[in-house]
Amino acid sequence: MSHTVDACAISKVQELVLSQFLEEKLSSVDCPVAVVPENVNVESLERFSLERYRFRGKLQTFSIEDFARYATGYAAAGSRCFINADEMRAVALFNLGTLDNPGHADNTAVLSLKKTAPFAALLGINGDRNNQKDLAEWLEDWADYLIGFDAGGAVIDAKKASAAVRKITIESNQSADFEDNDFSGKRSLMESVEARTKDIMPVAFEFKCVPFEGLTERPFKLRLSIITGDRPVLVLRIVQLETQQEAMAAEFRDLLVEKFKGSDVETFIGTFNA
Repeated sequence: MSHTVDACAISKVQELVLSQFLEEKLSSVDCPVAVVPENVNVESLERFSLERYRFRGKLQTFSIEDFARYATGYAAAGSRCFINADEMRAVALFNLGTLDNPGHADNTAVLSLKKTAPFAALLGINGDRNNQKDLAEWLEDWADYLIGFDAGGAVIDAKKASAAVRKITIESNQSADFEDNDFSGKRSLMESVEARTKDIMPVAFEFKCVPFEGLTERPFKLRLSIITGDRPVLVLRIVQLETQQEAMAAEFRDLLVEKFKGSDVETFIGTFNA
């Protein structure tokens, strides 16, 4: 008589052998775990305990002060803070560990600086093409942060600058020159288009605000350009925006380095992936 063992029975035997092997191996781990018979999965029993086996979590905040207070409060030997100045973001790792005793790197705090409303409005208008009404209203809305300048550098109140923008007119002048000789002739046609206003026209602005919460106030220079046509199109552009961004990033980096001075948190410029 022949005896056959079906695939199901073989699978059950394999599961029993593997379960026994895993139970022996897992008996020495620090965190209690159990072997689940179905598909022989390993399941943590930590959630059934009154306390966690170890502390871990993730703080996310926009506040530099809260980030620094939390980080220094939970810092231990080996804590690291990685500063991404380009994205105005920082990540603190409290259980990174060392090369000899590496940690899980899952107890973290994340700081993402938030743009203030004035700075967001400034970036929103930068380089956009606006009609007279839209730009005039924008100047009126943010008049508390703005001062204008005429071509000679004299200061113009933001509300007066807004009124001048509303009253822009386009003037077109055309002239023709003729030259007639015995064997040649020449004609030139020239047209000039100019934007004028009855009030003193601003050519530049200064917008002063705190760009990100926690940083200091700084001035931003704006240049006003007028594109002539049937109707004037006005463009405000931030002068040397990239330079300003580099300065803000440096301020953010220096501020965090100063906050962590004398603590267990070491600071690095860059990003880290565990």
